[in-house]
Parts: sequence; C-alpha cells; structure tokens
Amino acid sequence: MDTDDQGPRILSTVWSLTGLSGLFLTVRIFCKLQTKRRLWWDDYVLALSWFMLLISVILVTISASLGLGKHFYAVPVENYSKLGLIGNFTGTFSILAAVWSKTSFAITMLRLMQGRMKAFIWFIIVTVNTAMGLNAVFMWTRCSPAAKTWNPYMDGTCWQPDVYPTFGMFAAGYSAATDFILALLPWKIIWGLQMKRKEKVGVALGMSMGIFAGATAVVKTIEIPTLSSSDFTYVSAPLILWGSAESSVTIMAASIPVLRTLFRDLQSLSRGLYVSGSRNENTNNNLNQTPRRVHARGATMVMISGGNGLPSPPLTTTLTNSSDKAPLRESAGRIMQSTEIMIAVERWRKGDSSDGKEMEMT
Repeated sequence: MDTDDQGPRILSTVWSLTGLSGLFLTVRIFCKLQTKRRLWWDDYVLALSWFMLLISVILVTISASLGLGKHFYAVPVENYSKLGLIGNFTGTFSILAAVWSKTSFAITMLRLMQGRMKAFIWFIIVTVNTAMGLNAVFMWTRCSPAAKTWNPYMDGTCWQPDVYPTFGMFAAGYSAATDFILALLPWKIIWGLQMKRKEKVGVALGMSMGIFAGATAVVKTIEIPTLSSSDFTYVSAPLILWGSAESSVTIMAASIPVLRTLFRDLQSLSRGLYVSGSRNENTNNNLNQTPRRVHARGATMVMISGGNGLPSPPLTTTLTNSSDKAPLRESAGRIMQSTEIMIAVERWRKGDSSDGKEMEMT
C-alpha cells in the first residue's frame, strides 16, 4: 500500500534493543566497580560499541522523520540525498557497533587462552575487524565521486549493483561465523577445569550466549541484498532492525557472564544473611533467659532457665577457683599460676519446688 510506513515499528524496536543492551552494560560495569574489580580493555571496547549503536539509532530516528520506512516514491524528492548521506553514516556506525562488540568478547577470551588458542583469538580479532572495516570503507568509496553514493542524481560512476552487497554478505557472514566460534570456545576451556559439572555447565552456558548474536547476524546477512533495491527506503527496514539486534544481542551476551557472577554473589549474600539472622535470633533467645547461680564446694554454676522455669539443656556452666587469689611463682623467667579445678556434675529433674526444679550436686 502507498500509505505503508514502517517508521514507527523501526523506531520502537531499535530503541527498545538499545535501551535493553545499555541496561546490561550498565549493570556489568556497576558489578565490576562494586566488587572492586578494575575495568579492562574488554569493558572499554564494549562501552564504545554501545555508543556506536546509540549514534546509529539516533541517525535512524532522524531518517525516519525524513521518510525512512516509507516507499521510495512516497518520500519527497528533496529528501533523497539526505537519506542517502545519513544512511551511509548509519551503516558505518552500525558496522562498528557490531564488530567492536564481538571484539570485546574476543578480548575477554584472550585472558583465558594460552599458546595456539590465544594466537587463534588474535587471528579472529584482526580478520573480522579487517573484513567489517573494509565493508564500512566500501560504503563510501563504491562510487566516484564519493558524493554519488548518497546522491543518485549526481553524475559519476559506481560499481556494479551486486558487487558491494556481495562483499557485504561475505563480511557479515564471516562476522556471524566468529560469533559461533567464540560461543563454542568456552566449552573447551571450562570443561577441563576442576569444577562441579553443574558449575561447569552454568559458566559455559553463560559465556556461550553469543550464539544468539550469531543467529541475528545470519538473518542480517540475508537482508543485505535489499541495499540494491530501488525501493530501499522501505525494503531495508528488516536490515536496519536485524543490524541493531546483532549489536544489542552481542552486548547483552558479553555482559551475561559478569551478571551471572553478581547473581551467584547475591545468592551467597542472602544465604549468609539468613544464617546470620538465625544465629542472632538464637542469641537473643539465650539473652532473654534468666540466669541462676548455684554454689557448691567453691564452684559456681550459672544456670539458664527457660521461659517455663525449667533449665534449658544443655546447661551453661562456669567453673571458678575456690579463691580469688592464686599463688604465683616465677620460674625460669616465666610466671606460673597454680589453679585448682573442681568439676561439678549436675542432674536435674522436675520437682515440686516453687522454682520448678531441684538441683543435686555431686
């Protein structure tokens, strides 16, 4: 229909994804700072990735006000070049957000790898950034002069219509492949650690959420050919949505391992508070009991009576010396104290006495 406008759907989706991924990133950084852990390169790169995503979404919002989401023939002619120029910037920032979010997780993996596996991670980082970086560069240089890339009515020459989309599909496909590889590598590392099986599975799953990012990257790759459509302002809507989803899901997936640590710490804290509360309650109950003092042969026994007037077994006993002053003598430079200890053995039973008990000392 001529009145179709996908602009509102585009904006609601990309802003929701950006906000959700920003929340995950904020909690990730908060967790590290709260636990006195220093931020590392992976945190800074992930934060930079999210800012690239934010800029691209802001540009999408501006494009929607100019006609993005509508059919090409429903867009005012004077907006064509503006949409083309903003579209180039949007695509560039979207590519940077996607590749740097993957780079952040790869940097995290570098801290776990050694030897050849570490070299392999470096290979992934370099190659995926090269492929995606070229994709961003070709977006601006596929025509001569470069202004023709956003102004189709300008005189000049451009690559064949299918060349740039083909390379874009290659770069996006390779990016998706790296998502799957990085999602599976933690299993190899974690499974060899001395941990409980349940804990191994939990950690590995937490670090394998990038598989969902790979799935969104595959869908985005399929939508890339829409760039060569004459009705690109309308048919490119799924590409924009899945492009934002790829970066957002990758940012969230990279944050989940840190959030899992927070969840585990909160569980430990709640258990600690529960145990501490139970101990305090028992302590308070003991403090509320009435102490009674019974003397026998120089020994003092402190009895703690319960609320019903009966001793609360086991009885708490304190033995003291028969005299307050014990003889002291100095020998070989040491001070010695002679202590006489008497042991009081008690038996208790219910009786008919006024205080509800009888004590028999032996």
